[in-house]
This record gives sequence, structure tokens and C-alpha cells, in this order.
Amino acid sequence: MTALTIDFHNTLVECDAWFELEVRSLVSSVLAWTDEHYRLPHRPVDPASADAAYRKLRLAIHHHGHELDATRSTATVLDRLGAHLPDAVIDEAIDALMLATLESAAPVKGARELLASVHSQGVPIAVVSSAVHHGFLEWALERFGMREHLQVVTTSASAGFYKSRPEIYWTALSALETPIATATHLGDSLRFDVGGAHMAGMRAIWFDRQANGANGDTEPMPDLVVSDLLASGPDILDLITVRR
Repeated sequence: MTALTIDFHNTLVECDAWFELEVRSLVSSVLAWTDEHYRLPHRPVDPASADAAYRKLRLAIHHHGHELDATRSTATVLDRLGAHLPDAVIDEAIDALMLATLESAAPVKGARELLASVHSQGVPIAVVSSAVHHGFLEWALERFGMREHLQVVTTSASAGFYKSRPEIYWTALSALETPIATATHLGDSLRFDVGGAHMAGMRAIWFDRQANGANGDTEPMPDLVVSDLLASGPDILDLITVRR
């Protein structure tokens, strides 16, 4: 039995506004949203300081791989800055902020067609994504007609592990009931998609969106390089279905 796991951002869906929240501006945005909607008392925090503290936390998570979801990440930073907010308010703010970015999201060319083609061959598919807000992925995948082709959506928020650790891949494959050695991952990051999948014991396809190409010096070295999901569909299927 084989399976495909696939990255989300810039592999299936593009959304720079969502990504900006995820990696840089979440905490300052939560504070601004809360001040506008609730005006709860808290210690004043400079937005740049909030973003710097959040970025520091995210980089630490990249390194050690133990994820904190959006609410826990925000609460952790605010507590360190002495600006505590109730978790329920943080949850509401994050949901509202993330949902607002959905309007600027767009499917990656060929992504829907690739998922449909792989699914039609009976190959189970799971999304594996480093994402602090699981709900956004579900909203976006449903909106663009991709969710119906997926058996599992695994995020770092839901699994508790970032892509710098193999456990996030193992979590998805366990849900698919697929042996690790027969599975393949597809994504646009050499470091986290190719390197992470190889660390987990999987094959890896690099979605080289800029068509820079891989050579013998590329590290980590992907098992296949594609630059167009639509045109490369047959090559992707060939690799997925080849037994080791």
C-alpha cells in the first residue's frame, strides 16, 4: 500500500496574508483586534516588540520541533510581555483574523487536478503542513474543492510537531494506516518537505516552483523534482506507485 502526503502553503494553496499571520504578525494582530472589539485592560505592548517576541518563539520551534498552536503561541508571548488575555478571547481573535485572510487565498495551478488524479487511482492522500491554526487549512481546502480528495489533514497544530521532526509525517501515515517506507511526500521546501520526509523514512518530491532545478550539490536531494503540478502529474503518479 502506498500513500501521498502533500504540503499546503504554496503547494496546494497560496495565501500570503495568512502566512504573514502564521509566521510574523499574529500576536500584534490579536492585540489590535482585541482592543477594537473588547477594549480589555492589559499592559500596553509595542506591536514591533510583540512581533519580535513571536518570531523568536517561532524560530525556536523550527529548531526543536515541538509545536505550540496559535492560541498557545499567542498566550505564551503575551504572558512573557506581561499582557495576559483570556484564552477564549485569543481564540475568537485568531479565528476572525485567519478567516479574514481566506478572501485573498487562491489554489495553486494544477493542485486540484493532481489531487483528483491521485485520488482516482485509489491512493490515500494526507496534507502535512506546519501551521499553527488548523482550521484555516480546512476552510481553504473545502473552499477550493480539495478536501473531498483528502483522507487526512495533519498540521503541526494538531500533531504537536513541526516539520523539522519526523513525528508529524508519522502521525499522518498512522492515520492513513500506510507503511512509512512506501509513502511519498510532495512540497516546496527543500529543508522541511524534502529533508523532513527523508528523515521520516519517506520518498520526497520537491515542487520547485521557481524552476531553479536540483543538481548533485542540492541538499537534501529529492527523489523527483517538478515545477508544474499539472504537467508533472504522470511522473508524480509513477513515483508514488513504484514499490521500493
